[in-house]
Formats: sequence, structure tokens, C-alpha cells
Amino acid sequence: MLRAFRFIVELFTQRHGVIAFAFFLLVGLLMRQAPLSVRESIVSSALGTVFYPAQVIISSVNSVRSVTAENQHLKEENARLRQETYYASEGLQELARLHTLVRFDDKWDYPIVTARVVGHNPGRFLTTLVINRGSSHGVKENMPVFSMNGLVGKITKAAYTHSRVQLLVDPNLKLSVLERKSRVVGFLESVDGHLLTAMIPSHAGVKEGDTLITSGLGGIFPKGIPVGTVKAVRKSDLDVMRQMDVAPFQEFSSLEEVFVMEKEPEWIIQELLDEQ
Repeated sequence: MLRAFRFIVELFTQRHGVIAFAFFLLVGLLMRQAPLSVRESIVSSALGTVFYPAQVIISSVNSVRSVTAENQHLKEENARLRQETYYASEGLQELARLHTLVRFDDKWDYPIVTARVVGHNPGRFLTTLVINRGSSHGVKENMPVFSMNGLVGKITKAAYTHSRVQLLVDPNLKLSVLERKSRVVGFLESVDGHLLTAMIPSHAGVKEGDTLITSGLGGIFPKGIPVGTVKAVRKSDLDVMRQMDVAPFQEFSSLEEVFVMEKEPEWIIQELLDEQ
């Protein structure tokens, strides 16, 4: 068919008008004398020859469109599978963290509310967080907040669905701590919103690498929550005290989830101390 098509084109392009006229006249006479089935076959073959290039082009275009559509579908499916893998990985990590949380429930015997961090304070140093749990979830002011690594801070404001957390590095937060081995009590604070400093009696013999935990004094934080380790020990203005740089167990900038301990402040302790 392709050869016949080329032959017809050459007749016209080379301007052999007489030959072309005679050729088509002869074909017309033959078709007139030929049976109907033969004429239909010749017409069908001629049309197929004429439209063959167009059919090839259309078929190629459709094939390209089909491949493009399939490629797009595969890209979308790949993106969906990647997202599902990510969510599965995040779910496994969260499950592991919640599994570890059982230890805290057994140790302090207080209900615990799991919360996600949804906001940070915009200041130079990170001193407050916002979590997605509030009074509608049982969260109240002055409830302790911790993570799997250790103490985070406390609730300073509880709205209906969200709460503000005052971090351990906030200069306005003072904390009574206990050195784990010597059992000597001191206090911990931050003077610049970034570094933690502890004051411990000199006779305790606290040294670099020792661990500090919450003492349980003050009525807000229960006893035994890990706080941090001693990085350096220096002399203070008082001979009976030692000043210490403390590295918290929790890196506050990387917090994603926290746990609020539903422990209300024991105000009776403070009242008794004020009466003395």
C-alpha cells in the first residue's frame, strides 16, 4: 500500500498529468466493469493507502499519551506509598515512646495526658511551648510536664483546648533538686534563659557527671523525675555551697510530644511553711 501511495504522489509531483489522467481513467473503467465486491475491495485498499500515514501518526500520539498517563499514575502511586511508609514509621516510633511511658504510670501513680507540641515562643531563647491539650482534657495550671528523657517544665496557663508550658530553662522557674547518690537537696534555675545552674551544699561531694532529679519538695513536682547531669562544679560566693553547670536530659528544641502529669499542687505544704 505504501508503495502505491508513493507512486501516485510521484505522478503528481513530477507533473505527468497525461499519464496520471490516463491511469485514473483506466482504473475507473476497470472498476465500472468489475463486480461490486472487487470495487469495494479496491476502494477500501485505496482509502487505507491514503490514510495510512495519518493512522500511524494518530496511533503514535495515542501511544505517547498512554505512556505519559501511566507514568503520571506511577509517580502518584510512588508518592502515596512513600507517605504511607512515613506514617507507619512515625506510628512505630510513637508506639515505642508510649510503651516506655508505662514505667512513669507505675512509678508515680498519677493519670497522664499525652500532648503534642504545636507552638514555641518567638523569643531569642526557647522558654515556653504550646501543647494541644487544655482544660477539656483535664489539664490545669501548675501540673508537671515531662518527656521520656526527663523533666520539661510545668503548665502555666490552661485554655480549653491548648495550654502553655513553662520550660525548665525559663529564669522564672525555680526547682528543688536532689543529687541521686548523696541524696542532698539543692535548687536549680536558669539566669539567662539558656543555661541551667544548680546550687548544692559543699559537703555533698557532688562532681561532674552526677545526676540530679526532682526532690519532691514544693508541692508541684513529684520526687524522682530526671532533670540533668552536672557538667562542671565551681566555688560560689558561699563556702558552704557549690555552683554547678547542669546539662538537662531533654533537648527542648527537639520536643514533639510531652506528657502532662495530672497532679495538682499540694498547696497545704506551702501553707504550713508560711506559718513558721
